[in-house]
Amino acid sequence: MGAFNFNMVVFMVMVASMTFCSSATQHIVGDAFGWVIPNNRNLYTDWASQRMFTLGDSLVFHFLTGDVTEVSKDDYDHCHVSNPRSTIKTSPAIINLTSPGDHYYICSLEGHCIFHQKLAINVVMKSSCSK
Repeated sequence: MGAFNFNMVVFMVMVASMTFCSSATQHIVGDAFGWVIPNNRNLYTDWASQRMFTLGDSLVFHFLTGDVTEVSKDDYDHCHVSNPRSTIKTSPAIINLTSPGDHYYICSLEGHCIFHQKLAINVVMKSSCSK
């Protein structure tokens, strides 16, 4: 009976760790600042550099005005919206990260992107529990 209890405990710990390892992270973009024209031009760059974005995670954008528009790297670099991939105009905007690679987001309101309301992230495959 003791071996059964020990095996059951080991099994429960393994299941709990698998659940923990597979849990997705919800990233609140800009933390308390939200999605705004930042006072610090590096706000979103610094914010993203402190995180790992993996498949299954989500981005949550809180804003009072504007939108969240996913764009190409060229549109991101030049603050253009020539061919948006998607636009969300209601807050909170929740974007599920379903494909690996680089993703670029801007606010498409005139002047917002030029004043650094933009975010670039890299989404990686889940490989371990080291999030």
